Amino acid sequence: MKAPPMKPNLPRIEHGAPLRSAAGFALLEVMIAFVVLAFGMMGIAGMLLMAHKSNSSSYLKQQAVQSAYDIVDRVRANSQAAINGSYSVNNLTTSGAPLLPATASPDCSAAVCTVTQLAAYDLWYWLARDLAQLPNGSGSIVTSAAPTGSNTLVTVIVQWDDSPAQGKLGATSQTSAAGANLAQFTVQTLL
Repeated sequence: MKAPPMKPNLPRIEHGAPLRSAAGFALLEVMIAFVVLAFGMMGIAGMLLMAHKSNSSSYLKQQAVQSAYDIVDRVRANSQAAINGSYSVNNLTTSGAPLLPATASPDCSAAVCTVTQLAAYDLWYWLARDLAQLPNGSGSIVTSAAPTGSNTLVTVIVQWDDSPAQGKLGATSQTSAAGANLAQFTVQTLL
């Protein structure tokens, strides 16, 4: 009689035993992966909030620069009135809303004006329309003799409260006028 063929010595595994011990392990791996993913998503959300806040502040600065160069162009177009001091104005404040000038009369966009009337209209338009788009937007124009030569130096300052942009999306809780985060943009030119 022949002996039955020998089977290699393999460890005996009972049916179902390995499945019972690994069944909860896969679920645990998935839960850990979700926790790691959640922390990553919170980090991405934080970066997006910071980018949004920075974009808001940059947008306000861009508006301030545009307003400053707008009035510089108006001053250059009416340079004799600027040399005479008709463009000198200052409504910069350290708290609260700035004072706005009365509506200019006549409306120089629809009527012919003298150089002095045009200067008054330009200042009203700049302070009441351009700078009013900025939070607590205010401005200053100072004309003086240039240090050298016979030119006139024009200094334009645009100021605004950057707190709304900095506080956007809950970054800060400061909303009082006393705690305003005032930002300024200054430009100088010669006439």
